[in-house]
Amino acid sequence: MFKNSEGYPDNTAGEAIERADRPPHAVKQVIYILHLITSLAGMEIVGRVTLKDKETGREWS
Repeated sequence: MFKNSEGYPDNTAGEAIERADRPPHAVKQVIYILHLITSLAGMEIVGRVTLKDKETGREWS
């Protein structure tokens, strides 16, 4: 639950922040494909995978 600066619950702001931080569908697809490929090769991804959008410069982990 998100709370404002005074300590009161602020669900509207909390939902907006959560939606803004959610990775786009394309990022989820790439991570899924990477996991699938490594699984087919008999391996697994051990660390974090960081993707960077070339247009916006935003990074997703």
